[in-house]
Amino acid sequence: MKYIRFAIAVICVFAFFCGFASAAEEMEEQIQHAEITVSIGDEIELEQGYTADIVDVNSDNGELWLKLYLDGEKVEEGFVKKNNPFRYVRTIEEEDDEETDYLIFNFSLQGTKEEDGVTSSEILIKQYRDPEIDLDQYLMLDKTVSMDIGSEMDLKEDYTIEASDLDDNTVTITLRKNGNIVEEEETMEEGDVFAYTRTNGDRIMTIFMGKVGSIFEGEDRDVVFLENVAQRTDADIGEGIQIEIDVPAENPENEQIIIHYTLNGDADTVEVYLEEDLIDTRQNLGEGTYPAVIGESSTGEYNIEVKAVTSDGAIVTESAILKVGETAGESEDGEQGQDIIEKAQNVTSAAENAADKINETATALEKVPATGAFFAIFILLGAWMWCRKR
Repeated sequence: MKYIRFAIAVICVFAFFCGFASAAEEMEEQIQHAEITVSIGDEIELEQGYTADIVDVNSDNGELWLKLYLDGEKVEEGFVKKNNPFRYVRTIEEEDDEETDYLIFNFSLQGTKEEDGVTSSEILIKQYRDPEIDLDQYLMLDKTVSMDIGSEMDLKEDYTIEASDLDDNTVTITLRKNGNIVEEEETMEEGDVFAYTRTNGDRIMTIFMGKVGSIFEGEDRDVVFLENVAQRTDADIGEGIQIEIDVPAENPENEQIIIHYTLNGDADTVEVYLEEDLIDTRQNLGEGTYPAVIGESSTGEYNIEVKAVTSDGAIVTESAILKVGETAGESEDGEQGQDIIEKAQNVTSAAENAADKINETATALEKVPATGAFFAIFILLGAWMWCRKR
């Protein structure tokens, strides 16, 4: 019995110290939340001078071996396995000579991908701020923001964010830049992380991220709270892909129409929609101009949307209006314009007639006084001459 009690005591003490050690491990603000696919030999450039080298990948299950470097010097190495992430904890001596452990990285395995006989690993990288390294280029860090459902909120550097489609405590979150969708996630729940990550070669940057803290449905307004919000500048990673759509000015009805769209970068997939119906899809496009055939359409106005998906998961959309035949709006505008012209001509003609009448009247008025005066003078002169003869 005493051995059982001793074992229980040992377990309690062990649990206590494990809990204490866990509580002593701290995390700074999260600055990276990126899901990427990696293969043997890949080098990933992260924030604050850290890089990760993929040494090897298990072809059966995608488990991998990586080495972590800081400014070119190895600080840790380990394995990323299913249900067993690789974590890097840095011990920092504080001002009071006490040591504190900070979690800096958590690499977790999400799945595998096999293509052309090569196995790649899908991993999620969570990076937290290293308190010993200066952090710049951040526009927001560890903030909480509230978003009214259905209303866009302005962020920095021409980004906006919107929460919509509230349904059963889930929402859709959409991030745009200059009006174009760059990231969108549907059915997000409390605790989910929304993140927009860009890549440039080996460089990975989480441009925006935030955790869905709570969703509130009220009488007057519905609100979503995003916690741990971070936004960094995208100035040093480029503007990303952009789309320009060229639509012909004249499009006869019931005839085939061809539009063109131009990309300024690479895209894994490009889709063209006519009134939300998919009409054209292309894969692995580079920079250039591409045609899309629009089927025969009747007179009217149609919305064209081109959506490009890049290798880093960014989604960019651009839209334009296609006018076919003589649209009702143009016809009505033309008729209204013609009515205005005719009325203006009638007014002008009436004004000219009125002016002529005024001129005639003025002329008559000018003539009448002169004649009357001459007649009066003639009578007075005759009367004076008659009086002299008397």
